[in-house]
Amino acid sequence: MKTILIQSDVKETEEFRNILSANLIDFQIVTSIKGAALSNIEVVIFWRNVPTFLFSLPNLKLLLVCGSGIEHIINSLDLPHNIPLIRLVDSYLQNHVSAYVVKQVLEYYFPELTHQNIKRDVLNFLKIAKQEKPKIGVLGLGLIGSFTAERLQKMGFEVYGWVKSSKLRAIENVYIGNNEMADFVKNCNIIVCMLPLTKETKGILNMQLFTLLPNGTFLINVGRGGHLIESDLTTAIEQGKISGACLDVFEVEPLPLSHPFHSNPKIKITPHIAGYISPETQAPYAAQIIDNFYKNKKMIGLVDYHSLY
Repeated sequence: MKTILIQSDVKETEEFRNILSANLIDFQIVTSIKGAALSNIEVVIFWRNVPTFLFSLPNLKLLLVCGSGIEHIINSLDLPHNIPLIRLVDSYLQNHVSAYVVKQVLEYYFPELTHQNIKRDVLNFLKIAKQEKPKIGVLGLGLIGSFTAERLQKMGFEVYGWVKSSKLRAIENVYIGNNEMADFVKNCNIIVCMLPLTKETKGILNMQLFTLLPNGTFLINVGRGGHLIESDLTTAIEQGKISGACLDVFEVEPLPLSHPFHSNPKIKITPHIAGYISPETQAPYAAQIIDNFYKNKKMIGLVDYHSLY
């Protein structure tokens, strides 16, 4: 019988298994490689660690990785590049991260407004946003970045995107590659980092970039801690290039209590809460992805092994 293996590092493995079982009745769902014949395992779901036995599965057809980032597994020698790898970026994750970004933008631009104020007087808020035309730059227009950029645009903000490669994007104002970075950032009042962490993007939030920004730009990082050169942010704040920052990700997590960011009043810290994942949302989405795969439908979230994302 066709078998799906859920690795033990997947959040709430048993609940994940129960949801998959209810949605994919033609599959056997197991949580241990000992629970099925190797020749029957066609799909493997994992999160933090690439299983060491993938090359020993003769009929492996599909790999699913939980979460939006894959920098922790993409270079693993245990990962067979001839097998499709899908990132499980479900609609809840997109909504959750974009809502986090929107909240930080609103708190920065309209500190006097509460959530209730906006709900009660939404038309007036939209009028103010469209009149002032705050400019927001989104670094990275992947599944979550594009969703966030569109959401901000619909709220009346002027939104720009920056990406590494050229392809059809969700918004019109898109800058491509390092040669267009200066043009991208020169008018942005807020910069939001939503990039994947690769060799090319590691340390991209650095003094070289900050000097290109208008004085007083606000930084939001929901990408990865490795995107930011922490000492450069401190310097940029001292020099007035950066007015403040909201950081949800860090090089070391949780952020040590002794870290100087804790005592900097211009830096808001949250404990990696923007990208929440749970089996209630991911498991039904995984079931949909698996069903689409076996029906030869278009796959969303397919990893490009060449670009490492």
